[in-house]
Amino acid sequence: MATPRIQSVDRAFSLLACIAAQGGIESLPSMAARCGLSVATAHRLLATMESLGAVVHTAPGQYRIGMGVLQLSRGASVEGLLAAAAEPVLRRITQSLAPVAHLGVLDSEGMVTYLAKAGRRCARVPTKIGSQLEAYCSALGKVLLAHWPDSEREAYLDAGPFIALTARTIVDPAVLERELCRVRRRGFAVDDGEIFDDLRCVAVPIRDASGAVVAALSASASMSELPRAGIPRMVTLLQTHAAEIGAKLYPSPLQA
Repeated sequence: MATPRIQSVDRAFSLLACIAAQGGIESLPSMAARCGLSVATAHRLLATMESLGAVVHTAPGQYRIGMGVLQLSRGASVEGLLAAAAEPVLRRITQSLAPVAHLGVLDSEGMVTYLAKAGRRCARVPTKIGSQLEAYCSALGKVLLAHWPDSEREAYLDAGPFIALTARTIVDPAVLERELCRVRRRGFAVDDGEIFDDLRCVAVPIRDASGAVVAALSASASMSELPRAGIPRMVTLLQTHAAEIGAKLYPSPLQA
């Protein structure tokens, strides 16, 4: 049985989300209506949160996020939260699906940064948490490039050159562009010996509540451990794990 939700916490958080989304320029009645609350209930919750420093009352019916919330969030970062949420999932992947699992994000230069990694002792994939790799040759990178804004992806493809790391590395920008279109359409990417000859990787996107891709999750194994016939099953399982990470980080505050 799921743990019961506390209605007052749901209501308070929905008010905070409303204030943050509107930049604080919102009347009390409209905030209450947006959150499905009476004006009296909204006023009581806001008064309590103001006493805790969570909101600041700036004008009649107008509020802004307070210093209490800002101070609580100082030690947090998107990258740190992604890594923390992914670590137990990565460990489960390496226990049952593949020897190595990664979580990565894309920087403004088109480089994949590895935020989290798990691997069995026998696995030999020379990546480290915090290290970077060109995106065009990895499954993680292809997923992230495929969901980049069109203008940024086009600029990346035009910039080149793309260096061959193995005989299978895609180095032709036109071929890479077609590959990224396939990745976007089918919802996963494969590195088929494009970084190391005997390494196959499968990656899927991690999405926020709006559906935007914020990171990618991958599993890696040798060609014999992960034959082509096993890719569809791997994709399905990775998508389930990616959805778990996304739901943990981006839950709906009003979800029952």
